[in-house]
Amino acid sequence: MEQLIENSKPPYIVLMLSGLAQILLWGGSYFLLSVLSGPIMQETGWSYQQVYGCLSLALLISGLLLPGIGKMIQQSEKNVILHYTGIVMGIGLIMIGLAKSYLLFVLGWVVIGVGMGMGLYDALFASLGKLYGTKAKKVIVWVTLIASLAPSVSWPFTSFLLQQSGWRHTCFALAGILMIVIYPVHKYIFQPTIKTATVAPSANVAFRSKIFYLLLANFTIGAIITTGVVVHLIDILSAKKIGMSTILFIVAFLGPSQSAARTLELMMANRSAVEMAFISTFAMLLGIGLLFFHPSLATIGIIIFGVGNGMRSVLRGTLPLAIYGPEHYPLVIGRLARMPLIAQAAAPFIGGFMIQQFGTTIYLCSLCALLLINLVLIWNIKSYELQLQKSQLR
Repeated sequence: MEQLIENSKPPYIVLMLSGLAQILLWGGSYFLLSVLSGPIMQETGWSYQQVYGCLSLALLISGLLLPGIGKMIQQSEKNVILHYTGIVMGIGLIMIGLAKSYLLFVLGWVVIGVGMGMGLYDALFASLGKLYGTKAKKVIVWVTLIASLAPSVSWPFTSFLLQQSGWRHTCFALAGILMIVIYPVHKYIFQPTIKTATVAPSANVAFRSKIFYLLLANFTIGAIITTGVVVHLIDILSAKKIGMSTILFIVAFLGPSQSAARTLELMMANRSAVEMAFISTFAMLLGIGLLFFHPSLATIGIIIFGVGNGMRSVLRGTLPLAIYGPEHYPLVIGRLARMPLIAQAAAPFIGGFMIQQFGTTIYLCSLCALLLINLVLIWNIKSYELQLQKSQLR
């Protein structure tokens, strides 16, 4: 098997361009309905579930495709998967903008789901890991730090386009930006690299190991908790008898605290990925605990949760890299992404059902229980990692 030679330290232009591309891609997909859902429902008469169900469908499709995408990134010298992400997403946005029927609207989101699988974090991490090898950890942290600005940048920009030209032309404008910008940016970043022949162990070994399933369970639970809190945060805070103006003030801290987590990652660069996973999970547990116990602590709870969740986004890329190394990294990332994205697609519906049937108190208790399970999983990951290290030293 052939393996790519690790590149030298990435230039800052690569970090900036990668982050910019992620802001555009996230803004044209995951964060799109936060601004456009109201006008879409008002014009078409489609329900909230119909509109947001399409985003869940897109997440589901991206999760199903990612193992195959990871394999293609692993095996491709030119790594053209990311090159065409903007074009694919742009086609989906055009279909949404043209949609007079709900079927075409759904099909547009199917296409966007394909683009999300091709170019959001998981595919990007896989590509950066292949390109920079063990040096990719710092690149991933920097890129996610820049990309964390996606809602802060995309929501005002999309709102501006909406006010100027309506939701359909907003979709067309975003499609044009993605089609024009993403291809040359990714083509510049992911250029073909020099190759040398080496013998690599079978990739199937990585997917039959205990540590793979520990990581898979950890990432899946993390996705459920993140989506479950973010999507239902206003409902959770409302149940605590907090006024809407105060809720909006509290929620505003979520984005900046997630960005601060990326800065914290850079400051704690000497910490291992597993140690950072402990800190991240404990912070999320503490944040939800504060939400649970007293409304007056809700702002602090959201900030602490946001810091933990921001770390989790980085760990999706750095933890598998630390455990498996760069050799099979694209394949591992692709395989690890499927279940978390499927869980992320299902979480809003499961969370909504639990809140309606049992209330927010039981819901928050369930999330805390899942985080405790994640702490146990991370402890097992650490133990298994130490065993692997000892066996390699013998």
